[in-house]
Amino acid sequence: RRAALSAKLAAKIRDLRFSASQNDRAAPARKQARLACGGDGSGGAGDVKDGATCAHHAVANIGELGRKAIDAPLKALMKITDEQSSADSAKVKCLRTSVGWFSSPACSLIYQVSKYVALFSSKGYAIGENFALWLAHKLKTTEQLAGDLIGHVEDLLAICGGRDYVFFLDAAVVDRFSQFESLYGYLLEEADLQAEAGGKLRKAIITGFESVYCMSAVRSMAIISEEWLWPCLRAIEPGPQAHILDVCPQLWPCVLAWLEEAAANPQAVIDGTLSLRARLEACGQRTTPLKPPTPAGERRAARAALDMQRIRASLAADAEQLQIVRDMLAGAFAAMAGGVRNHAAEFVGDGHLTVAKITPELRKAMDGVPITSVMAETMFARVKRRADRGGIARHDTRMGAVLAERDGTVEWLRDKPAGEKIWRLAARRWRKGSGSRTMQQEREIKGALKAPEREAKLEKKRGGRKKKAEELERLKGISLARKYSELKKMGNERLAEQLKFYKLIEKKTGFKTTGTGPEMRTQLQSLIFEKFGLGCNDLAEGDAGTDGRESDGLRRKGCRETGGGGKKKKAKRKRGWVYLNDWGWDPTDEFVISG
Repeated sequence: RRAALSAKLAAKIRDLRFSASQNDRAAPARKQARLACGGDGSGGAGDVKDGATCAHHAVANIGELGRKAIDAPLKALMKITDEQSSADSAKVKCLRTSVGWFSSPACSLIYQVSKYVALFSSKGYAIGENFALWLAHKLKTTEQLAGDLIGHVEDLLAICGGRDYVFFLDAAVVDRFSQFESLYGYLLEEADLQAEAGGKLRKAIITGFESVYCMSAVRSMAIISEEWLWPCLRAIEPGPQAHILDVCPQLWPCVLAWLEEAAANPQAVIDGTLSLRARLEACGQRTTPLKPPTPAGERRAARAALDMQRIRASLAADAEQLQIVRDMLAGAFAAMAGGVRNHAAEFVGDGHLTVAKITPELRKAMDGVPITSVMAETMFARVKRRADRGGIARHDTRMGAVLAERDGTVEWLRDKPAGEKIWRLAARRWRKGSGSRTMQQEREIKGALKAPEREAKLEKKRGGRKKKAEELERLKGISLARKYSELKKMGNERLAEQLKFYKLIEKKTGFKTTGTGPEMRTQLQSLIFEKFGLGCNDLAEGDAGTDGRESDGLRRKGCRETGGGGKKKKAKRKRGWVYLNDWGWDPTDEFVISG
């Protein structure tokens, strides 16, 4: 009986045919879906029609087309060739989380900033926490009213490859950090301090912040995120009870028409007068979150609004950058419109799921098809829930007392004599100390403790650079010797000054700026000849020009020789000889040079 029942069930399963399907638009997935719905998988006239595309996949893929379109003029402006781009093509395929400068300069900058300010990295980065301490102290002291304008590291989402459009969501926050009062200023201070941690990453971010082309691309992505991405993400999540045919057939034609208008008039999108939200609301689509925002969410939304105000004001004040952004947006919106025709083909034009073709039978067949890929979204939700349960962002779970409970240290301690008493004392002290403060309060305290030492180091480094710059300016103003005879009138101090000019200003190498008078005159003769040519030798016949004054009347610092050290004594030099680079000769000797 069991064998017969199994055979009967197996036959039913074999004969089971799905009434509809959904996939991620990849060719293998679409073929599999057609086979599951009773087709032959060929994609021809005898096969069943393709099912709907997951709305999240469609949004991500359409946004990716826009990013690539932004990269085209960006690479042209930065003079990055197609050959250079193709050399890094392997990096692009690796989820674009390790993108190189030639693959996507704008996304590379966004990703680098995300990695630099990471607070909860599994790789144990400390530089993000150091920036958070610096920023917390600054907001507590000199920038008390600028918290929403330059701060809030937590607004930058981690880029882990789960959704490609996170690059768009992070663009406005990266622009916030590009201000001198925020991450950009911190990085410049780190460069002044010559900090070792994150050196390559720091240089790359500074270069990106200082590039008008890269920042134009970042601001273009921020505008796309605000005006296109967020309305689409809200619309494709109308709630669990919404039918797919009540959303997608209305959504995608509206989005396509908006993108075509935006490609023709990108300035209207920059100004905010061409609104996708208003059009979606007119079509009856959702443009607000399903759940009411929390107080933290409302504050974050207010900061996002300030970011967009700053970006639009920056573009309005810079005509060159505004034109670059217009060109980037026009290309991006045109490419994204083509993406809608591909990834939402069933819902636009002559597609078989358009509004005009909806029937009761079609609605019944599509009744169980979700708007987005439920399995993928469930997985991401579970990952987030686990992170929330683990408390990775809570201050108390980062403390030693709680960690000790998790790794068995508590049990080990309680087995010791008076262990329970010691443990209770440690826990009580922790609760009264750092355990009673939030993470932000801890950062403010630690930032205040580090600030004096940091300021002292900065003052020392900057003071040294200032002195060096002043010395360079002074050297630029000295009277440079043009004739060999002028060197004979100079003492050692002025000779050394002449040598410094050639080393520091002319960037010559291979010689010292100190030595005896004859050594320095001989070296300077070579440098003067190289700079001014044959006319510089005005010495009488037989005059080597190496003798002259030994001092300019300035008292030089003495140097006492110390005994010991095991160093060999230098060979005694002959009186009246000229020495250069350990070579010596009698200036009265005549040399026969044959050509």
